Amino acid sequence: MAARRIIPKPFISKKGVDYSLVKFHLGVDIGKSRHKACLHNLEKDSFSGIFSIDVTREGFEKLCNTLNKYSTNPEDFLIGLEATGSYGTTLAYYLLAKGYKVVEINPYQANKFRQAQGKKAKTDAIDARSLAAFIGIGQHKPLSIPDPAIDNLRELTRFRTELIQDRSSLINQLKQTLNTLYPEIGQVLASLDSPSCLDLLVACPGPSYILQAGESSLTDRLIKASHGKLGEEQAHELVEAAQKTIGLLIRQEALAIKVKILGERILGLNLAIEKVEKQVREIYHGLPNKPAGFPVGEEVSLATLVAEIEDIGRYATIKQFLSHLGWCPRVYQSGSFNMEHPPMSHAGNRYVRHLIWLLSIVAIRDVPEYRAYFQRRVASGKGKMDVLVAVGRKLLSAFYAILKSGNPYKPRQEVIPA
Repeated sequence: MAARRIIPKPFISKKGVDYSLVKFHLGVDIGKSRHKACLHNLEKDSFSGIFSIDVTREGFEKLCNTLNKYSTNPEDFLIGLEATGSYGTTLAYYLLAKGYKVVEINPYQANKFRQAQGKKAKTDAIDARSLAAFIGIGQHKPLSIPDPAIDNLRELTRFRTELIQDRSSLINQLKQTLNTLYPEIGQVLASLDSPSCLDLLVACPGPSYILQAGESSLTDRLIKASHGKLGEEQAHELVEAAQKTIGLLIRQEALAIKVKILGERILGLNLAIEKVEKQVREIYHGLPNKPAGFPVGEEVSLATLVAEIEDIGRYATIKQFLSHLGWCPRVYQSGSFNMEHPPMSHAGNRYVRHLIWLLSIVAIRDVPEYRAYFQRRVASGKGKMDVLVAVGRKLLSAFYAILKSGNPYKPRQEVIPA
């Protein structure tokens, strides 16, 4: 006698979206120019054949026509898209605008589910059918079309993060190159990525170029680039260092070109970041939550936080809020063993975690309530990093209360004891 198969029931999202009346699950394996899809009929426990969705308007319309053959009511469908970068965004927005319910499926969990089914091969067809079966198991992130201002903010703040990462990589390359060509320059100009130093390096990308320019020309350039903070003294030290350098002048022909190009690219990225930040501030000005209403943070950092949070109404509890942002411990328990000090979870929003660290440091430095809390906990024997995590949780609790209530931050009232 064949074993009875257990059909997973449609789930009810923890965020309050009821999927209990759904009749069909559509799993979509995302591709660059063509998606693969499979439909799971829950009442009959049957799967359709695999069909393709071209990434065109005609392809999306054809998908809706195909779904209409099963039901003309979008509420009957729950569509799961695997989170694979930007390739599925256009389809998600199109389906949401048509009234369909769409969820985002974690690729790691979907892959483990496929393997648990005994599917060792991996093809688009297998993935689509596996996704259709997986939709009814576990909890998936429901998608919605966000407010246009928030949507544009998120796009810009994420782009800004990428630009800053690119700039950091170029700055490291520049420092490594100068360590070979002109290591003494770091003793004269402490900040090699400052605008004045970059301007100098683009014009004089090596010791021989420094000597050729001479002290007078270097002085004028430094005064102009640094707005008077640098000048004759630094120019004299640069010339002396160039005369005594232990840099590999034999490589100067190649390394000088590298220094010049790296300097130009960093200056170009600085301008690009300034443009993005200007646009972020303009959009953020149209939102109701002003920087003065938060315990810490300026416009760009708060815009990043608000954009990643999206709709605060999605989070019924502070636990859900902290989990989404990744500011919670990773639970590890087995039998009678329970880890006393579990590490931080890395499953949350990567754009926010680093920002919260920075805001926590600023809060300790500038906000009396948080500084007093930090000092008190450290004095009682707690590790500084552990207390910094607690400060981050306090900040997020304050942000949650502010965004939920719409009321500005009030010292000693919004800060929730740990």
